[in-house]
Amino acid sequence: MKRVFIGLALGIAMLAATSCTSTPEVYKGYDKTSTGAYMKFVERSGNGQSPRIGDGVSFEMAQYFNDSLLFTTAGDEPIDIILEQAAFVGDVADALQAMHVGDSAHVVILADSVFLTLGEPDAPEEYRGQPIRYHLKLLSIEPKEVLEAKRQRALDSLRAEERNYLEAVKADANNEVTASGLVVMGKAVKGKTARLGDYVDFDFMMMSKEGDTLMSSHNFESVLMQYGEDFVFQGFMEALGLTPQGSTMRFVVPSELGFDSVGYQGMFLPFDPIVLQLKMNEVMDKAAYDKKLQVREAEKESERLQLLAKEDEMIKRYLKENGIDSNPTESGLYIVREVEGTGSQAEWGDAVAVHYTMGNLKGETVESSYEIGEPMRFTIGRGEMLPCIEEAVMTMSPGARVLLVSPSELGFGEFSVHETLLPSYSPLVIEMELVAIE
Repeated sequence: MKRVFIGLALGIAMLAATSCTSTPEVYKGYDKTSTGAYMKFVERSGNGQSPRIGDGVSFEMAQYFNDSLLFTTAGDEPIDIILEQAAFVGDVADALQAMHVGDSAHVVILADSVFLTLGEPDAPEEYRGQPIRYHLKLLSIEPKEVLEAKRQRALDSLRAEERNYLEAVKADANNEVTASGLVVMGKAVKGKTARLGDYVDFDFMMMSKEGDTLMSSHNFESVLMQYGEDFVFQGFMEALGLTPQGSTMRFVVPSELGFDSVGYQGMFLPFDPIVLQLKMNEVMDKAAYDKKLQVREAEKESERLQLLAKEDEMIKRYLKENGIDSNPTESGLYIVREVEGTGSQAEWGDAVAVHYTMGNLKGETVESSYEIGEPMRFTIGRGEMLPCIEEAVMTMSPGARVLLVSPSELGFGEFSVHETLLPSYSPLVIEMELVAIE
């Protein structure tokens, strides 16, 4: 679901957008700094240097629209970021560059620019040309030279840690080392192995050197692919080609054959060796691969149909237990009208604001705009919202409230939002209010 104000509250992470045309009244009482930000200093310390691009900065922030507080660090940790180049003049990054440690200041930015950073070409009418105001207090600066030195020390430490680990693994007489440096744990197994042009069916586990499983196919399905296809990394392909059909083998992949000095999505750090376990289920030709793929697709379709049939029964039971006797729309959506609105109904192409609470048939709440504190805004017909919500809102006038019971095909379909609350093919129950047509 699209949450406008989550992005707005966290928009501090280097607002990047094309500059909007300035409105003099918006900036009245604010001075334009040499960095391009419109600011009003509350406290000036003049203490030391101002932050530069690439420096680490720590600061407190509060964000306001009119008299409403949108976001604050009060009572929480300050914001710690590495300062990046602003893509439009006058954003928070520019304001921070005009400050010294201990300074506090008010900053004003046009709301239009904030919404542009969220991918919204037009801000909602109430925000257009209006200011978003910030209060900033700069707590500390860590020069980029210091950050780089820390980063280099950390990398050197990780590199040394890997070197010591690999030396011990390679020294084990039970292991073999290939010409590339891949470590085969235990003796190589004989049997039919994949060659370029073959197709393979295999399972894998990637583990840390401490033995923690970080990535695995075992909770999903085995991998079907042509051997030699760019799958993960060089060491993976080499290990796959060494694992005979029907066998399970374990390898240690040095970082230079894995994710190198970059790491991967926080799971593997730079210079992390990977412990890789492979189970080769089958090595096959193209005809056998195509047949296996067809069987897998047929099984998925059968499972999908079973889940859909079960879903239909679940919806009927929910309707009966809750005394709902209304008929579904042509698409299968149940719309129970709780409060009628006033005025015209929303139409295709309208920008609307709605409040909602989304849950499952068990009555468990998954998400709510009330928790965010602002209604959800979207334009009907742009594909920004679930089909069930778009269909229902076009039957509503401002102020109307409805209860929706939606089949999964009008919701998240096969996508699993939450393993237990909203797995694949889950019907939805949504309480929704049309706040405004904007």
